[in-house]
This record gives sequence, structure tokens and C-alpha cells, in this order.
Amino acid sequence: MPESTPPLTRGLIFKEVCRVNPFDRVIFTVYSLFITLLFILFSAVMLGWSAPWSLLRDVFYPGRPETFWPLMVVVILIGIRLFWVSIYRHKKNSHHVVLSENALGQVNLSLSAVEDLANKVAGKIQGVREISSRMVEVPLGVGLKIQASVTPDINVPNASAEIQNMIKEKVFEVTGLQVSSVEVHIQSISVTKPRVE
Repeated sequence: MPESTPPLTRGLIFKEVCRVNPFDRVIFTVYSLFITLLFILFSAVMLGWSAPWSLLRDVFYPGRPETFWPLMVVVILIGIRLFWVSIYRHKKNSHHVVLSENALGQVNLSLSAVEDLANKVAGKIQGVREISSRMVEVPLGVGLKIQASVTPDINVPNASAEIQNMIKEKVFEVTGLQVSSVEVHIQSISVTKPRVE
């Protein structure tokens, strides 16, 4: 029986579908260099150097449509493409963390599943309500940012420490994922206690 490859370090690899593809990287590089060069030439002209002015006039002169218009169309199309890539967002559930990898394949965990687990764990703490969490990548692995409201009858530092410890322990227990940081942001201290149903 062949040995399986060792598992990847848990939680250190975020896979995001919206990663920039090689084609977009190339056009971003070309576009950046073009714009940078253009601004360097314009700056040189503004400082009184006349040689760049001749070059700019020859290339960008609208009286030479065989050079000017194709160049403008390419620059505009590249700008539109890069704008689209920068604002296009994939669905939240397309993001996941690789828990392990072996000869049979990868074990992936949806980030939203970890966030839901953190919300449920924090919601069990008395006086904590309106919880939302977001998983983030940190230098030492993965972390969670928790936003919550609390009732005025609890001690906020103690409740925050309890949220941090319980989430870290429960996420590790359920998923095997080592959470290296849990940031708690208390959004409000509500005057009314949550209803018990």
C-alpha cells in the first residue's frame, strides 16, 4: 500500500476563485508600464524638456489616425477589463481552506462553515447577541473577526475572552483547524436583554 503524502499545514492555504489569472497579470503589467511611461514623458515635458514633446506629438497626434485610434482603443479596452476584474466578486461559498491533502485528494472546508460554527458557539454565551464572523488570513495561519452586541449586565472583557477561547477550542475540536487569532469587536451594548424563547 503506497504511503500517503503528508497533510498540508492546516489552515495556511486559502483558495479563492477570484484570483487574478496570468492573462490579466500580463495586461495589468503592460497597462501599468504604459501609464507610468506616459506620465514620466508628460512630467519631462512639464519640466521643459522638449524631446518627449516631439515623441508624444508624433504618437498621439489625432491627425495620424493609424496610430492614435488603435492605441486609444487598446488602452480603453484594457482599462475596462482591469476595472471589471477589480470589481467582480465571486460568491462567498466559493472560498475554502484546505484542511489536508493525501494520495486520495484534498479535504476542503468552506469558510462560511467555519464562520457559521463560530456564530453558533458565540451565541451560546449568556449576554452575547447579534453575532457575525468573518474568517481572515493572518501571518500565522487563519483568524476570525467576530462582531457582536452584548447586554449591559455582563463584563465585556470577560465575555470577549470567553468568546475567543470557546471559538478557538470548538473550531479546533470540530474541524482540526488551528485558529491563530480571534478578534472580538463589540458593536453595541444593548439596553434590552434578548428574549428567551
